[in-house]
Amino acid sequence: MPEYLACQTSDVEPGTVQATAIEIPGKPLPLALAVIHSDSGNWFAVDDRCSHGRFKLSQGDVDGDTIECTRHGSSFDLHSGESMNPPASAPIKTYPVRVDGEHVYITVE
Repeated sequence: MPEYLACQTSDVEPGTVQATAIEIPGKPLPLALAVIHSDSGNWFAVDDRCSHGRFKLSQGDVDGDTIECTRHGSSFDLHSGESMNPPASAPIKTYPVRVDGEHVYITVE
């Protein structure tokens, strides 16, 4: 599976999230992602849209290994993408992340 450079580690402080877009060959639009560096030190990447209201998760609040959509308060497990509370019931898509030195790479199917 192809791997793409998403950002530098210095771009995302622990406990924060950053929006990024990755150009995928053969796709007309870039893939919009939220890259999360949890305060527990883990790195995650998810689609930058809440499954409930399509609000940008890159504007969400990170708490441990979860992210909360600030529009309606739904939280998502960053390991699985599963919704943890209403109003969202559908999961969000997650992507494998690899950190190599100062570079954060995302694997996209």
